[in-house]
Amino acid sequence: MSNPVPSEPTQIALKMTVRNQAQARELDMAWREIISGERLARTEVLENDTQAIMDRAQEALQIIETAIGNNPTSGQARRLVGFLAGVYNGSDYPFDLTDLRTLDTRLANACLDYLNYDRLGKREVHHHLTGGDRRLHQWLEDYGIKPRRDDATD
Repeated sequence: MSNPVPSEPTQIALKMTVRNQAQARELDMAWREIISGERLARTEVLENDTQAIMDRAQEALQIIETAIGNNPTSGQARRLVGFLAGVYNGSDYPFDLTDLRTLDTRLANACLDYLNYDRLGKREVHHHLTGGDRRLHQWLEDYGIKPRRDDATD
C-alpha cells in the first residue's frame, strides 16, 4: 500500500531569532537556496560573504574593546592589546599566535573573526577602534608594549 500524495504542499511556519545582521544574511541565503533548490551565483555569495565577514569583524572588535575596557588589569586584556598591535603593524609588534590559546573561547574567536576581516586589506584596525589611533597607542603605552627594535639600528 502506498501513501497518497497530498494535493497541497504542507505548510510549515518557523520563527527564528538571530544575534546580528551577519547571521540574518547567512540564514536568508541558506533559506533561499533551500527553497529554490539552486546554489546562489558565486559572485553573489562572495559579496554576501564579504559583508558577513565585515559584520562579524565589527562585532568582534566591539567584544575585544569591551573586554579590554572592563578588565584592564587581566592578562587577557594585555594579550588582546598585543593582538591589536600585531594586526596594526606586525613587523614592529610581533604577536605570538599561541597567546590566543590563553584567551577564553569568545575572545579567541573574536580575534580570529577580526583577523579574517583584516586579511581582506580593506582598512587598518586603528580606523575601526573607538578613539582610533590615539586609543591604540594609549593602550600600547598603558601595557608597556613597545615596538621591536631593529638590530641594525643598535
